[in-house]
Amino acid sequence: MQNNNHSIIDYDALTIQAMRSLVRKVLNDISLNGLPDKHHFYITYITNFKNVEIPAFLKEKYPDKMTIIIEHSFWDLNIYKDSFAIKLSFDGIKYKLSIPFNSLVSFSDPYANFHLKFPRVDYNEKIKKENEIDNKENIINIKDFKKDK
Repeated sequence: MQNNNHSIIDYDALTIQAMRSLVRKVLNDISLNGLPDKHHFYITYITNFKNVEIPAFLKEKYPDKMTIIIEHSFWDLNIYKDSFAIKLSFDGIKYKLSIPFNSLVSFSDPYANFHLKFPRVDYNEKIKKENEIDNKENIINIKDFKKDK
């Protein structure tokens, strides 16, 4: 049996990673094949998240988070390892948005009745710190059980 300090499986982080991978795969399929049937997506993301690139007027109007809809009118959907870029029309003008997957708050496809809600960005750090505290409390020193000779 292997014993090391990294023996706890972080299921929460693995689940979040799988959820982001699912969104990445769905968007990649859409970028290649278009939206099937009546599918459409509501994607909410944190606008002030690191590496989010949106027009200044959108950042001003939505300083914390914003929901975009991918349905009929979108262009140049490009998927990258850690983000996606898309052109959407606002007041008849096309603007490019670049959105990291880590900034996502939610992803929904109402047609399929499919919804994902991502935890807050600091969630993983909170879990990591709680695990570190739990691990320290669960350490038992063998010296506490030895009888003095």
